[in-house]
Amino acid sequence: MAKFILFLIFVFGLTAAPRIDSPRKLERQIKAIRADDVSWRKIAWKSCLLEGLSEARKTGKPLILWCYIDRPIDDTRC
Repeated sequence: MAKFILFLIFVFGLTAAPRIDSPRKLERQIKAIRADDVSWRKIAWKSCLLEGLSEARKTGKPLILWCYIDRPIDDTRC
């Protein structure tokens, strides 16, 4: 019975999924909803901490460190 229920969930999940006609159509949809002038896109982001630190020292600008840890919201660990 459980296998049948999983099968139904799978089948209805496939039929409910939106269809994308082509990559070009998807690209046009993304461009239509994307804001053009967003400040954070003008920042030359660095993925290497040492490169960012070096550039911050050269330009005399502060270094902003952005960290993302994939943990659940209710995780009580620090």
